[in-house]
Amino acid sequence: MLKYYDELLYFSFKLCGDKEKAKDIIQETYIRYLEIKDKYEIENERAYLYKIVKNIVVHEALENQKLQTTIYEENLSLIPEYEQPEDILIQEDQEKIFMQIIEELPQRTKEAYILYTIDGYSRKEIASMMDTTSNNVEKLIKRASLKIEEELQKRGF
Repeated sequence: MLKYYDELLYFSFKLCGDKEKAKDIIQETYIRYLEIKDKYEIENERAYLYKIVKNIVVHEALENQKLQTTIYEENLSLIPEYEQPEDILIQEDQEKIFMQIIEELPQRTKEAYILYTIDGYSRKEIASMMDTTSNNVEKLIKRASLKIEEELQKRGF
């Protein structure tokens, strides 16, 4: 965890523009990480730390109601935002966790959810495939969506 200190400090500084504030943010990041690391399995420590830093900065901006438009240095870099290393790591981590949560769903719930959201079938088509009613398919999809949302919130996403 400490091996990422310098890069997290730089990232935090880029977001808030104040070196002392950036140090405080990193300290808060480590506190939050230590509080949660024993509760949940974190596959990508680095990406998770970046996510915490971003969340703290956003939360503080909202609390202080200083929602000013600021152009960060990262927006001026040659690498597009979607190719920034921290964004790539965070997205990969989120995708793994999302697929893990889907795999943990009950079989029929998982099947209905995948057929609807990933494969693009209508509720009526899914009902026919699963030999059930459209209403039941609706309930399965809703149940899956709620469970996925709940699990993502538990894991800090």
